[in-house]
Parts: sequence; structure tokens; C-alpha cells
Amino acid sequence: MDGTVGRMTADRKPFAEKLRFLNRDALKYLALFLMTLGHWEFHIYHITNCKPLLLFSIAAQFFAPPVFFFFIAEGYHYTKSKKQYALRLGLCTLITQIPHTLSWPDYTWKTLFLQWSVLLTLFLGLLSLIVIHSTWKLPLRLLCIAGMAALSRIVRAEWAVGGIVFILCFDLLREKKPLLRFAAFTAVTLAVVCVQVQGLPSPKQYLRLFLPVMLGGLTVMFCYNGKKGHFPTVSKYVFYIWYPLHLLLSWVFGLLGL
Repeated sequence: MDGTVGRMTADRKPFAEKLRFLNRDALKYLALFLMTLGHWEFHIYHITNCKPLLLFSIAAQFFAPPVFFFFIAEGYHYTKSKKQYALRLGLCTLITQIPHTLSWPDYTWKTLFLQWSVLLTLFLGLLSLIVIHSTWKLPLRLLCIAGMAALSRIVRAEWAVGGIVFILCFDLLREKKPLLRFAAFTAVTLAVVCVQVQGLPSPKQYLRLFLPVMLGGLTVMFCYNGKKGHFPTVSKYVFYIWYPLHLLLSWVFGLLGL
């Protein structure tokens, strides 16, 4: 009898709770895989000659950025030392810039300083969270965040201002109701995508950019269960190692003619 009641109680769990089946590590590894697939899209196409896989890779990579933006906002609230978190991310950003530059087809010395990876956007987004939650006066906080957003734009960091906006948005929506989170994230995504494509997205841009970004953001907001995963210590550093490594491998593939 008690077992039956227990099963009935479990079946009556809110649908929103049933959706939360992915832990932090699962989401990060999924994002890393899709990101890598996208960054290696042409190398993979040269090997497989499979156009559907190429098209999937191009679109699927955009699932990853909102996942990374989300976990910057989450990490800010859960890290034991915000200073160490910022230093670690900043160091990784600097290390990554060399393989990121090499991965560009026609890189020059200017690319090293004026074509930064998304890690710089993540770093500036983290600093923006530190500033916005500080005790400084509001005008000064807004001025600092605007300055960091401008810097990301000047050095052409990937996702630049849009990435910082996403990070602040995820932080703002952490404790909000699901419907409000969905509406706000949809509006921010549409605004960022319109800026990225300099107008309303075409049907092709809608499928290849807007929908993957929406899917990534909604997945972390509604499917993340708040748990770390089975190997949190190891997984913590996988991103810092794999991001520059996969870009370095992309450069090596290019040298090999793949």
C-alpha cells in the first residue's frame, strides 16, 4: 500500500520538476561536444563529405554559448572565491588567444589583439557580475559594465556585448518564475540575434542561429537540476583544457590539409 502511494506521489510531481534531469557536467559536456563539432565543421566535412552533418554542425554549435553564459552566472553564486574564479578564467583567456589566433585561416599579428575568443566575453561577463553585485553606486556600476561591453566590441570578442547581456540576464532571472524567464530570455535572444545579423533574421538564420541559441538557453534554465555530476573536480578543469586544445587541434588539422 505504501509503495503504491509513493508511486502515485512521484507521478504527481510537477511537470517542471520532471524536466530537471540534467546535471552541470552533462550540460557542459554536451555543449563542449556541439561546440567542437561546429568549430571543426569544415575539417569533418573534408573527411566525411557529408553535407547534412556539415549543416547540423553549423547550427548545433550555437547551442553551446548560452550554456557557457548560464554557468558563468551560476558559478558566480557558487564559487568559494570570486577572485580565484576570475583569475583562473582570465589566465585561460590569455592562454587560449594563441591557438584561437592560429585557428583563423588568414591570421596576422593584428588577429592576436583584435579577434578574441568567447572566453574574453565570459571573463568580462564575470567581472560585470562582480561589479553589478558590488556596493558601488549604481551609476558607477553601470558605467563600468558599459566600459567592459565596449571593450569586448572594440577587440571583436566572440559574442561581445550580446554575451555579457546574456550573462547578466541569466543572473537576473535566477529566481524568477518559469514563464517570466522564458519570455525575458526569448526577448533578449531575439534582440542579440538581430544585432548579430544586423536586422531581422532570415529563415535560414532563424534555423541556424536563433533556434539553437533558444534551445541552449531553455535547456539550462528548465532542465538543469542544480547538481554538479559524478566527477566535479575533474570536470571543473575540462573546459579550461579542452577549449584551447581543440582550437590548437583545428590548426593542426589545417596544416595537415584536412
